Amino acid sequence: MLFGKKTHPLNFEYGNDWSLEKTEIIVTGNSFELRIQCHVISDFCTRLHFDNSWVSDKHNYSDGVVEQYRTGSSIQPHRHQERGVFNTPCATLELGPAQLAIRMATGPLLETVADGFGCNGQTFTLQFDIRQSSGSYGFGERTKRLNKIGESMEFWTVDVVAVFPHTYDRDDYDPNYVAIPLAIIKSGAGYIGLYFDNPGHTLIDVGNSQPGRLQYQSTTGNNDVYIIAGPSLREVVRNFTALTGRAALPAPWSLGYHQCRWSYTSEAELRALKEHFERSDIPVSALWYDIDYMDGNRLFSWDRESFPNPAGFNNELKEAGIRTVAIIDPGVKREPGYEVYDSGQQSEVFCKTLSGRDYVGRVWPGDTVFPDFTQAPAQDWWADWLGRFVRESRLDGVWLDMNDPATGYSNPQDMRFAQGSVAHEHYHNQYAHFMAKTSHQAVTVALPDQRPFLLTRSGWTGTQRYSAVWTGDNVSHWQHLRMAIPCTLNLGLSGVAHSGPDVGGFLGHTTPELLIRWYQACFLFPFFRNHSARNTKPQEPWQFGEPCTTTIRETIKTRYRLLPYLYSCAFQHYLTGDPLLRPLLYEYDDPAYENLDDQYLLGDALLVAPILTADSDGPSVFDQGVRKTCRHVALPPGWWFDLNRGEWLSGGRILSYAAALDEVPLFVRDGAIIPYYSGPLRNGMMDLREIELHVFSHAQPGQAEYFIDDQLTQGYARGEYNTVAIDATIEEDRLLMTLTETGHYPTDTICFKPVWYGTQKLRQAVVTTNGQIQSYELHSQTRPWLNRNLAVLA
Repeated sequence: MLFGKKTHPLNFEYGNDWSLEKTEIIVTGNSFELRIQCHVISDFCTRLHFDNSWVSDKHNYSDGVVEQYRTGSSIQPHRHQERGVFNTPCATLELGPAQLAIRMATGPLLETVADGFGCNGQTFTLQFDIRQSSGSYGFGERTKRLNKIGESMEFWTVDVVAVFPHTYDRDDYDPNYVAIPLAIIKSGAGYIGLYFDNPGHTLIDVGNSQPGRLQYQSTTGNNDVYIIAGPSLREVVRNFTALTGRAALPAPWSLGYHQCRWSYTSEAELRALKEHFERSDIPVSALWYDIDYMDGNRLFSWDRESFPNPAGFNNELKEAGIRTVAIIDPGVKREPGYEVYDSGQQSEVFCKTLSGRDYVGRVWPGDTVFPDFTQAPAQDWWADWLGRFVRESRLDGVWLDMNDPATGYSNPQDMRFAQGSVAHEHYHNQYAHFMAKTSHQAVTVALPDQRPFLLTRSGWTGTQRYSAVWTGDNVSHWQHLRMAIPCTLNLGLSGVAHSGPDVGGFLGHTTPELLIRWYQACFLFPFFRNHSARNTKPQEPWQFGEPCTTTIRETIKTRYRLLPYLYSCAFQHYLTGDPLLRPLLYEYDDPAYENLDDQYLLGDALLVAPILTADSDGPSVFDQGVRKTCRHVALPPGWWFDLNRGEWLSGGRILSYAAALDEVPLFVRDGAIIPYYSGPLRNGMMDLREIELHVFSHAQPGQAEYFIDDQLTQGYARGEYNTVAIDATIEEDRLLMTLTETGHYPTDTICFKPVWYGTQKLRQAVVTTNGQIQSYELHSQTRPWLNRNLAVLA
């Protein structure tokens, strides 16, 4: 497949006439007919269906939209002057022979160019005029910058290192591991979401080939275009996640720190790793098994010489507060006599070629066959094997890799589905999605009292319903560190709330400075894992000695102290669709932030502006003999508390900020109340029944919500949780806090204690919880943040 190629607009034929039928607008050209239908999906979403006469297989194979929004109500068009019109609650759609105008009920207008849509055989195009647009976001997993104006992107999942062996270490390769064809366009003062629900090979060019023009092209199949209302960026994202599903609430251990390397090759090595974390006083929530745990890369097997008792060892780790996750690839070794292969062949669950033979690739096990996860027999077969393996091995999670699908030198286009009857392009982008869906069902059954944890390399729209995502095989250099922020931000805007990169970089050799800056940049990302390849310099937190170890230790510990806040942000995503990691534009719709992607917000309260350049490459200063790297920090309007310096700063400006190697520019918004864990840290063993509420109030009263559930089961999905509305004000020398707790559990499940960061010297805190009043005398204390102990009143 040739990437970076598209059909020139002049090679399309455009319509020259149109007519109305009862439920359709019919556009005709010399060689094609487009039958266009409109459906109301909800008050926030309208769908246009383009039925191309060149397309023989009319079925849309996508599993991107949740079931309840796949049908909708058909809208009857009417004629208005020279156009056909669909009126819906969300938008008014006006169509001519080759033009489309989308007039949103919330205000924004988006129109095509003169030749706005047409066909070249099965290849279809839509071309919008975006000359007035200053921003375009989403698009799933992408390299380069956050704002995609001026870029062209393809949607075809690939094994990046294998497909781009000479350019994977750059920061501009395309396509990537995850395909989500969502464009969020800033149109005038508002935003419109366009989701192109075609699971085949598609591309979106946002002013790259022709400035001011957004071109969408699909190479096969019909097209469903979902038009998603704003008018704000927040509303578009919330509506898109309602359409495609939101991530389930994770278990708190999965939000902790994870350690992996290709490869820890024996139980003895992993036990030594566990002991090193203990000696170094560094908490860790999960250790991971890469491919070397298997017997000759055979799925659902253990190398019993190196791992003689995996279930016993995994239980031992659990007792120490450490969970385990094992890698699972889709490829099954083609080896008669190997039980997994024999049973799969007998059940006819493997993908076929056009001639009906099992499709064979060549990856880690050698010659390899691949389950057809789109079919019920294969789903049942896989669920049985995977569920048994997880349960018997006492694993806590599953890591889905090589599911792009990676097939080695074997042409993936030869892989077909449904016993060879369905062409490869209909399910290529969804191969990992259906693997995640099937695996999620398996783990749910295998571990009925736990929340499933899955991580996938590849995915499609809606994969977040089943799995978290990591951003694949990155490299230990500054460009990929810089790229990690906009990549993760756009994934969040595209519905993938739980994602993150390999901290430290997977390939190449890191340095002490680079490793520290990786940890500091990513310590509040939703997924936080150090992972590196064999034959690279080891990069566990202690590998470079002091002071590197101390800096990383305190960074990881701050992650754990903020785990209640991270968990609350995850709960908020489950309820609303808001991403955990957000660009400043999400909360502050200001043109100044349209291209800002070297800092981010966690929730709406914490702002992180990490150092992303080496001391030798960026401007620096010396402060009392300590070298500090300089960067600009955009502080939005209002007041912000500097957690390095312990002081309030006025916002609405650009700061020049200098940070030493053990410092992260980290700020809290005025009026924020941050839930904080101050108890003892031992891996994932945290007693969260006692939480501190850190009140940051300068000119604004404090407000926050906190969520309480059992943190283990899926009872929250049945409404088994409490919501705590928290308010804080100052009255003379007293901090007054009101906690209103409602929901499923008794209101004394968690004890909340106040901590004050304001400028006034307060004497007392009075906390009223559901009418019950409790007073606290406030005394000067300190609380650890990163490598600082900040003065507080508690």
